[in-house]
Amino acid sequence: MVMVSINCITYNHEAYIADTIEGFLKQETDFEVEILIHDDASTDRTADIIREYEAKYPDKFNVIYQTENKYSTGVFISRLNEERAKGKYIALCDGDDYWTDPHKLQKQVDYMEAHPDCTLCFHDAYVETEGQLHTDWRVIPWMPENRKLASSVARTYDAGELQLLGFIPTMSMMYKNGFLVEAPEWIKETPATDASVKLYMASQGYAYYMPEVMSVYRYGVIGSATTIWNEGNLERDVKRHEDFIRFLDLFDAYTDGKYHHDLELSRISFEVGLHRLKQDYATLRSPRYERYLERFVGMERIRPYLMVKQPQMTEWLIKLRSRKFA
Repeated sequence: MVMVSINCITYNHEAYIADTIEGFLKQETDFEVEILIHDDASTDRTADIIREYEAKYPDKFNVIYQTENKYSTGVFISRLNEERAKGKYIALCDGDDYWTDPHKLQKQVDYMEAHPDCTLCFHDAYVETEGQLHTDWRVIPWMPENRKLASSVARTYDAGELQLLGFIPTMSMMYKNGFLVEAPEWIKETPATDASVKLYMASQGYAYYMPEVMSVYRYGVIGSATTIWNEGNLERDVKRHEDFIRFLDLFDAYTDGKYHHDLELSRISFEVGLHRLKQDYATLRSPRYERYLERFVGMERIRPYLMVKQPQMTEWLIKLRSRKFA
């Protein structure tokens, strides 16, 4: 019996896919693992590299080679890949990230087997940019407003707390098979499906965090969501914030307000970003946005404080600093 199905989605990851696959193959487990790869019609040599591994280890791989890019047609690829999974658990890792700990899967399975109510297990990761590994840069916490919920020791999170923790390494996530295939359609109503998947999975039980670094997140990869977000397209950035807010409302309704307090605080954060993008400084002075400060600790409260109290001046100082270092 297969215990873990690895769900790997890849597209034009020629420079990275070998590292990703090597991370799969070096896993040391006392259970069976299957590798499910969905190549979404790559136009580079990604598919060729996968075929080389598939020929060498035919019993380990189950690959779909698309001839038409499904993502661009609105297909929820991760769910499509998981519909054929045989494992009790799903482990995620896109084709531009990679695992570093050969015992990663074993550690996560051991915990989830011993704690049946745990529906999502994740861990920390180092960040890599342009081929340079930063061992002093961890994914968790990703932003200053996430620091309050970050932990240096193992701990559990409910869905609301997980939302305030912010971005978690997608390639660190392991969850029970079956939930995503049966998930409501609104789960893809977000600019980042991994963000909705983590909340949905956690809402079915709870999430468990392992503070160990067992993988690497490649940041700044061409074509990735975060790279596109950093391009500074105002219309696209506004829509992204609006879509995240809409998703939080959908999830809040789905869970009957169970996590409303934390989701509302996250919603306020996205609203602050939205009003900044629109240069709606008058609205930012509303007492509602004073709650935004709850997400910060220590000296990190200064900038958000100025942002809601003196937003116009803060924007001017940011632009001035940008010109100085340009």
